[in-house]
Amino acid sequence: MTKLFYGDYSHDENECNVSISRQGLIADDGFVYGFTERWQVTGILHGDTNTDLIKAMKGLEAAYAVQGKDLIFLKGQDPMHSLIDDLSLSGTRVTALPQFSVSGNGELTTFRTYSLVVEADYALSNMTYRLADGANPEDDNSEIIILKYEESIDFTGTGGPRFGFLPTLKGAYQRQQLSEKSLVEATQTGMAVGLGKRPLLPDPLWPLDEHLERRIVRKPQPRKRGGYQIEYPIHWSYTFERNDVFPVPKQQ
Repeated sequence: MTKLFYGDYSHDENECNVSISRQGLIADDGFVYGFTERWQVTGILHGDTNTDLIKAMKGLEAAYAVQGKDLIFLKGQDPMHSLIDDLSLSGTRVTALPQFSVSGNGELTTFRTYSLVVEADYALSNMTYRLADGANPEDDNSEIIILKYEESIDFTGTGGPRFGFLPTLKGAYQRQQLSEKSLVEATQTGMAVGLGKRPLLPDPLWPLDEHLERRIVRKPQPRKRGGYQIEYPIHWSYTFERNDVFPVPKQQ
């Protein structure tokens, strides 16, 4: 004996066939950090009269018009499968409302065949939309799932002679060397996206050479999944300056 529940709505015993599939959630760099679980439900409603059958169809439609309910498939008293809203990243969502696409073969006499689909996203790290608060990790970024990370280092100048052009009353501008040496500038820019938490900023590569007054940090609004704020980005830009060429940074 099997029975399916969606929130407070109870299907009749042995009414439903449930097909469950899972598709990996893949971050930008290719690793799988979770999965989308998809329940495809088919079943047959029964009613001795037209009024009973209409009531059963309306009840089914009303139940699945509401998002965010737990979906539980029981065998006897044991939950064999469950799609729990609070444990997900996205909340449970009805992605295909009840459909009545079968015709003929006695349909609408005393029974009606239906189908519907419910999905939810889950993280392998057990992060949920209720735990997602955008707070920074306590120690370092290894404590959270980083969904995306990009960083680039740009260099301006070589430290060589600096020259300029002076205007003349007539003819071409006059080139003059202004100094034997020039400054070298470097910028460290990047972004990261954390699952449920906002990543910590990376350390500046050359802290003694940084223009702290020119540091830029941006914290955009979190990206939503299923209406819940779950992906938290951060952007950074550090500017450095020194008299000679910067050493090649080590690979992160």
